[in-house]
Amino acid sequence: MSESFYKILGVDDNTSQDEIKKAYRKLSLKYHPDKNPSPEATELYKKINEAYDTLGDEQKRKQYDMERQNPFMKMGHMNGMGGMGGMGGMGAMGGDIDEIFKSFFGVNGMPFGMRMGTDDFGGMSGFPPGVQFQVFHNGRPVNVNTMNKPSPIVKNVIIDIEQVFSGCTIPIEIERWIHDNNTRILENETLYISIPKGIDDGEIIVIKDKGNIVNDMCKGDVKLFIKVVNNTEIKRMGLDLIYEKKITLKEALCGFTFEIKYINRKMYTLNNTNGNIIIPGYRKIIPNMGLTRESNTGSLIVIFHIEFPEKLTETQINELKNIL
Repeated sequence: MSESFYKILGVDDNTSQDEIKKAYRKLSLKYHPDKNPSPEATELYKKINEAYDTLGDEQKRKQYDMERQNPFMKMGHMNGMGGMGGMGGMGAMGGDIDEIFKSFFGVNGMPFGMRMGTDDFGGMSGFPPGVQFQVFHNGRPVNVNTMNKPSPIVKNVIIDIEQVFSGCTIPIEIERWIHDNNTRILENETLYISIPKGIDDGEIIVIKDKGNIVNDMCKGDVKLFIKVVNNTEIKRMGLDLIYEKKITLKEALCGFTFEIKYINRKMYTLNNTNGNIIIPGYRKIIPNMGLTRESNTGSLIVIFHIEFPEKLTETQINELKNIL
C-alpha cells in the first residue's frame, strides 16, 4: 500500500487546512533541491508537492478521504440482488449512499436516482444487466460526465529575487471557458495575485474556482508555477543569502572595507579594521538579513576567498620574517 498523503506531510487525518499549508511550507523549504540536492530529497520533494496538491484543495481532499475508505470494494456483493427489489442490499456498503455517490461522481449535493434502460451513461460493475444510473439535480437529470472538475488553467509566473525579498502583487491574465446552455463561451479576466515573501523557485500557487466553469457548482482552478530569476551576485540557499567575496592576502591580514549591493538594491558597507585575521573559507554570518517566510528569517552569509600571490621577492620574505 502506498504511503498516505497525510503521512508524507507529517499531519493527522483531521488536521486543519491552515496546518496542512504550514506543514507543506516547512517541508518544501527543508527538501527543496536548491537546499538539499540529494536524489532522496528530490524524490521526497516531489511526493510532498503531490500530497499538498491533493490535501491543500478541500474538494480534492474530501474525495481522497472517501477513496481511502474504498466503499466500492464491496460492490461485488450486490451481483445477486435480483433486480430493483434487492436495493436493500446496498446497506452492506456501509456509510451514507448519497455521500458515496458524491465522491464517486465528483458531484456536490446531488441526490441520485436509478432507472432501467440503456440511454443514460452505461452500467456499473456489480449491478444487474440493464440497470443504468441517472443523477438528478433539483429534479432535473444531469450528465455526470460534465460534472467532473475541469483541469486547471496553468500559467508560468516569472519574478525576480527582489520581489521574493519584499513580496509583491502581480497581475495575471487568464482566458477561461464557461458552459452556457451547452455552448462554450470564452472569457478573459485579470487576476491580481499576492506573492508571499520568501516564495521558492518552482513553488505552486493554486487559485481556487477561477479556472474554467462548468456551472456554479463546478469550477476549475488556476495553477501558477513560480520561476524566480536572480541576476544579482547574492545567491539563495533556503532562506539564507550567500555572498562570496575575494580579498587579497594583504586584506586578509591587514583589514579591508568593501560595499555589498543587496538584493533590494541598497548598499551596505562591510569592514574589518581591528586586526582580525581572515582565513580562507571564513564565513561572516549576519543574522536577520536573509529572506523571510512567515515568522522565519534567514541570514546573510559572506564567504571569503583569499587570493594568494604566486611569488614573493626576497625583500618581501625578509620583511615578513621580521614582522611575523
